Amino acid sequence: MLPAPDLSIIIPAYNRIEMLKYTLESVQRAIQDCTVEIIVVDDGSQIPLSDCLQNFLSLPIHFIRQSNQGSIVARNHGFREAKGKYVLFLDSDDLLHPDKLVVQIKQLEETQSDVCYTDEAVTRLQGHYTDLVFKPKRVLSTVQESARFYLQVQPLPSNPIYKKSYLDKYLTKPLVSANRIYDSVGDVWLYYNLAAYPAKITKIDGYYCVYGEHEGERYTNHWENLGVSSLALMLAFAKNCPVNDSTLEARRLVGECALISWRKLPKNFNLDFEKKMWGIWKESPKGDLQNLGGKNFQILAKLLGVRNAAFILRYLQRPDYAKIQTISRQELSNKLSSIENI
Repeated sequence: MLPAPDLSIIIPAYNRIEMLKYTLESVQRAIQDCTVEIIVVDDGSQIPLSDCLQNFLSLPIHFIRQSNQGSIVARNHGFREAKGKYVLFLDSDDLLHPDKLVVQIKQLEETQSDVCYTDEAVTRLQGHYTDLVFKPKRVLSTVQESARFYLQVQPLPSNPIYKKSYLDKYLTKPLVSANRIYDSVGDVWLYYNLAAYPAKITKIDGYYCVYGEHEGERYTNHWENLGVSSLALMLAFAKNCPVNDSTLEARRLVGECALISWRKLPKNFNLDFEKKMWGIWKESPKGDLQNLGGKNFQILAKLLGVRNAAFILRYLQRPDYAKIQTISRQELSNKLSSIENI
């Protein structure tokens, strides 16, 4: 029996073959000094990915093909098959810095941590791989609290490397079960399922995580889809999260996220959506006013209350929905109806 690899790299993918080639090129350059398995979960691509990626068969790569069930189910399928001590999730447009795996695994081993993350860079996915330029994009805060890491820092999905035994503990029966409604916020689905639980988290300064920009279709083309998925995720978290002292910080942060999201909504958006989002904040533990907005908001909130301050500033600052609308009101209503039983 072969020894378990150091790392399982899990890549859910649907079509997007050219983007996936960039990802695998970067993986090839990053795995020289550690033992890995690469699990590509083909989520029902029109042409099997294994047929399109023959040039990468020299890698320790394993293709799993399933019917199209969405990115979360595909990622979870790969995770169940993973045998590595550590796990890294990649999307089919994420890249690895050549030193990422060695540096982060070494840090995990030395600190005996559950999670290791870094700063983030960006590149434009065009031309030959060797011509790509990694540009610094985001320096992430150094935090050790699980709730703050997953709900405030929220690194790119390809950033953290996790100890598999840590993920096994909390993803076998997640707080929020997998559902396609969450696919457009699939990375946050993972974070919400981990935020309520303790973890030993460590950070390495340096841009070892790289995000690939390109012209391909993304879930974010319609912001309303993201909004409905985010609302569904927060509702499910609020419903399923145990109410005790150990989860208080996570519940508070989710509530604050709901209020901040409500304040960003356009005027004349959708009353049902707004009521649900406001209700999440209303039922959540409360923190400091400064967590909810800037100086103007804080002054108004002290004078008029949080609700009135939020209403006034949203009315004054946000555009009318008609000016930024990307789907019809009927489509939006249908999407909201689909989450009624979440």
